[in-house]
Amino acid sequence: MTQEAVLLEKLSRIEENPSGYFAVHLHLSQLRPSNRQHHFINIAARVFDNLINNADAILYVMMNQDMVLVCREILVEDIDPYIDKVRAMFSEDPLAAGDDEYEDRLSTWYDLASKEDYAAFISVATELSVKAQLLYEEMQRNREQQVGKSAGDPISAKNLAAINQKLQSTRIADLIRQQTCIRIAPGKPGAFVFREHFIAMAQLKERVSPGVNLFSSPWLFQYLTEMLDRRVLSVISRKNFDEMKEPLSLNLNIGTVLSRDFNNFKRIVGDNASKVVIELQIIDIFADMNTYGYARDMLQDLGFKVLVDGVSPLALQFFDPANLRPDFIKVGWGKEFEEESKDSARLKLFRETVQHAGKDSIILYRVDSERAVKWGLALGISRFQGYFIDKLVQAMMRSKVKPTAKAKAASA
Repeated sequence: MTQEAVLLEKLSRIEENPSGYFAVHLHLSQLRPSNRQHHFINIAARVFDNLINNADAILYVMMNQDMVLVCREILVEDIDPYIDKVRAMFSEDPLAAGDDEYEDRLSTWYDLASKEDYAAFISVATELSVKAQLLYEEMQRNREQQVGKSAGDPISAKNLAAINQKLQSTRIADLIRQQTCIRIAPGKPGAFVFREHFIAMAQLKERVSPGVNLFSSPWLFQYLTEMLDRRVLSVISRKNFDEMKEPLSLNLNIGTVLSRDFNNFKRIVGDNASKVVIELQIIDIFADMNTYGYARDMLQDLGFKVLVDGVSPLALQFFDPANLRPDFIKVGWGKEFEEESKDSARLKLFRETVQHAGKDSIILYRVDSERAVKWGLALGISRFQGYFIDKLVQAMMRSKVKPTAKAKAASA
């Protein structure tokens, strides 16, 4: 059942006695596309966690990314700080900036004890439900078209079992790729930070499931990645960590970190845990913050480094990733940030984030050009990863030139 349908059911139940109820409709679907990314909406929803846990309030996240907060017997002034926090998160968006004495474009309030407001809000909720159904049907059509473009049938519980069985007996060591993260700092020797190890998914698909589209279901694909985690840990466990000079990183699910397979892995790593960086996806983290906190503390207590992966520069205006207390934070480079003026509020916030987290903690990834490196250096970032860095490392290896010279060239 969709959130829109659940909301309509709630309104139906309170229709006979709506006294003390009011609703706040947050029009987040009207944000700029860059601010409507799924994880941004999730972060905004978490603003209300304390209210929902300690008062009679329910938050509904609509399919179009609007939010509806339904409250009972709560003072309006007690809600204002939560709305203001969401407004501050999107402060540079015209939707949030449009608030003034006469108009609030971000939110609409309804006193459900008022017949007029109740009728108006029922109409709004019904429209949201109809649009959700239309959007769902459109998503289904798009998914079917995408599946049609991708080779193979959609992944399902039935063929997932067959894929899992084949995966257990399939060689994957030769499918593990590496991408290097290096430090580039003016006037200082360049250095390798770590080499990330990951599975080449396109090649794996051809090997274990050429007739199946592995990416057609996000949930089953995540289950598949958890199976892959176990195989990757098994392969990496064969390394001699005592003799390993350069740190490595592994992108794992939080569930894997708390599994028996990882327990065996950490026993093999032993006293060399400081040579291993564990990368955790921001979406996985926000799915269960408590479990993330437990996993992070366990890893750091054992000596592993923890990296928060998948942070967009746009997300930095919504939350401070340094509060997650990792050792490293990966922020994705986007060419659109070249167009930002040096004095823009967004870049000022980015600089503050770098300063708060520590310049040694931020890694700019998806670096595809020397321009991206210069952009990062200007913000105080010194650690980089991406295709351009791969080429840089390859050139260094071929010419046997130390990273220092390349670092000076890139930062000139």
